[in-house]
Amino acid sequence: MTTNLERRYRLLLKVLPAWYREDREEEMVGLFLIERTDELDLEHSWPGWGETFAMLGLAVRTRFAAVSAPVGALRLGGVVRWLGVLGLLLSFTYIALSVRSEILVRSMPEFPPQPPPWVMLSHFLPVVAFVLLLRGQRTWAKVAYGLTVAVWLTQFFQVQPTVWSVLWHVPSILTLVCLCLGFHKDAPTPPVRPLVWWAGAAVVLGLADIVVMGSGVLVLAVAVLSLRIYAYVRDDAVLGRALSVFAVAFGGSAAITYVPAPPEYQKYAVVAAALLLVSAAAPVRRASALRSRLP
Repeated sequence: MTTNLERRYRLLLKVLPAWYREDREEEMVGLFLIERTDELDLEHSWPGWGETFAMLGLAVRTRFAAVSAPVGALRLGGVVRWLGVLGLLLSFTYIALSVRSEILVRSMPEFPPQPPPWVMLSHFLPVVAFVLLLRGQRTWAKVAYGLTVAVWLTQFFQVQPTVWSVLWHVPSILTLVCLCLGFHKDAPTPPVRPLVWWAGAAVVLGLADIVVMGSGVLVLAVAVLSLRIYAYVRDDAVLGRALSVFAVAFGGSAAITYVPAPPEYQKYAVVAAALLLVSAAAPVRRASALRSRLP
């Protein structure tokens, strides 16, 4: 006869993917109940907090898998990890613009009240998070980027939020979520050398908006489309899908910057929107590669 406690354990195990439960559910329920023999305990107890958190952690590691999982779970885990890395790289493009803005603000005494210094320093926390992630210190990397998002949201709620301001924060919130879900303890450490080059290129891309005001969104859209083509040629469906989602998420933040801008800047937004649309909708695999995988 099934007890209430067993039903509650089986309900808790629903957080795990079906493919994992098929092999392990009976074994896990048996281990949970092996020392629970008291009748009152079996009828009225609930899974402990430690067991609950352990199941939630296992659910993340299996649903966003890196090893020993079906292809779908491995692909989803790879896409989520790439989205986290791309979000960090996006933060690099804002560094030069943020430094210039802070210098201008602090050099104008008639300007409105200036933000505290820690707001300026928060623009460099994604760099800290990136370095920690490449060193394999993923928990501290999440903390560092989480502090960045917390500072940005603090500034966000100091003014009346609008639809545009919400769209601006979508990429940073998505990045934090992807870092937390994708870089669990079973996930591999990202390759250092290529991503260091990518980070340097992201900083250079960020300088475009300083050289030609308003061109930053267009340059970044070109970079996203170029990477999309690179992933397509290499038949890297994981990177390609991550770039598709990234293009959609970044499109909203580009809109907040350029839709209210003067007409001379909006032309950049129109071309960038077209490039991001192509990046989002283009196929992630070549037809020849798909045919080669058919039986």
